[in-house]
Amino acid sequence: MEYGKVENLDNDLLYKRIVKWDKDTLVLEDGTIVTLEESEQDCCASAYGNFSNVELDAVITNVEIGEVVNVPDEDTEINQVKVTLFHNQNPIALAEMEADAGNGGYYYSIGSFVVNGVHYPIVEA
Repeated sequence: MEYGKVENLDNDLLYKRIVKWDKDTLVLEDGTIVTLEESEQDCCASAYGNFSNVELDAVITNVEIGEVVNVPDEDTEINQVKVTLFHNQNPIALAEMEADAGNGGYYYSIGSFVVNGVHYPIVEA
């Protein structure tokens, strides 16, 4: 698996139009495929996410990765993050990703923004 640095994510996304999407995938005008995937995990931990509020034919001018938020849970550690894609100052796509530390919080998972197969880790637990 190939990992990239989140700081370099802009190079893959900026100034490209979103031409197709569903809750699992964004397709950009140059054929770039963007997904949210579990990059790593052990035992019963997991990471997952989806896209929403996507506007087609809008050019991505900014990518903002929000702060990781811990979700209270009696059994495990759960962290969430939102990635917002903007056209100028208008949100044009929202990616929400969650990672949990499995049964009892003894395990780990990593969720990534994946661009053309390169994993950019954005949340872990």
